[in-house]
Amino acid sequence: MEDSDVTGRSKSFSTLAVAVVLFGLAGSVVAVLMPPSFATGPPRPPFGVFLVAGVSLVVLTAGLFAVVDRLGMGFGKTALALAAGYNALIATVKLGLAPAALYEANQEQSFDAGIADPNSPMFYLAVGSAVLILYLIVFCAMYGVFRWRFRRRAEARASAEPYWASSGASSPGSRTDRTSTSDTPEPRRISRGALWALLAVAVVVILAGLGLWWVPVFLVGLPALSYLSYIFTTFGAAIVLALGLAAVLAWITFDKVEQRAARLGDATLLASFFWLGLALILLYHVMWAVFLLTLVSIWPFRTYTPK
Repeated sequence: MEDSDVTGRSKSFSTLAVAVVLFGLAGSVVAVLMPPSFATGPPRPPFGVFLVAGVSLVVLTAGLFAVVDRLGMGFGKTALALAAGYNALIATVKLGLAPAALYEANQEQSFDAGIADPNSPMFYLAVGSAVLILYLIVFCAMYGVFRWRFRRRAEARASAEPYWASSGASSPGSRTDRTSTSDTPEPRRISRGALWALLAVAVVVILAGLGLWWVPVFLVGLPALSYLSYIFTTFGAAIVLALGLAAVLAWITFDKVEQRAARLGDATLLASFFWLGLALILLYHVMWAVFLLTLVSIWPFRTYTPK
């Protein structure tokens, strides 16, 4: 029975991976083909291009979570509905509100090309990297909280077991005792997350020691700040409201998944949801970059270079 469960779960994960890849490809196709279909000669992209692109990505997101539900991954229908909701809000911001806000801001002022040209791929690489880091910090922090809570539940459950189950003594009526080697703690292994954290700290220390700390700040931070200033001067309230609601829904979704994982005693359930959410956040940012690069190839931003 255990072998069949492992095989079934492995097939579900493989199917889920294929579904996520197809979702990313479909969203990228929308990002590439949608702007040219509205290119009928206006000096700026019509609002319809942002509306249709955003709605299309929301529909694709709903379809993806319908597939996840049919796979029976164990997340639960309520958690999947909430996850579809917060991902739909992120999709609305990435392909709807944020690009529309950029073009609206450009109608009021020309963009400063002295730091980074908003019509170049390097601008979107820098901005996308900085904004992606912000998303990942929030999402990973949520996962860390609920993983800690899951471990606390597991420890509480283990401490509530009978003495012979937790201490290694033989249960009443049992003729065999556990050997003393079972009480010997196994050596701890360093997790991948800890290794990546150590690597990141080492890189920061090296850059600071060489006096090169200003390079990532200048190349990534300044374009990101200019981008955020552009979008928040126009549709800032709507974007903050959408992202705030997405964060609340993500928190509630993590709570539902963690409770279900604790009830089933399955730590992989919470981890699987985390990696699925992480993959979708990365794909939304890729689609955002593709969409804006397609837009500026048809409707370039008005820019100026300070003398």
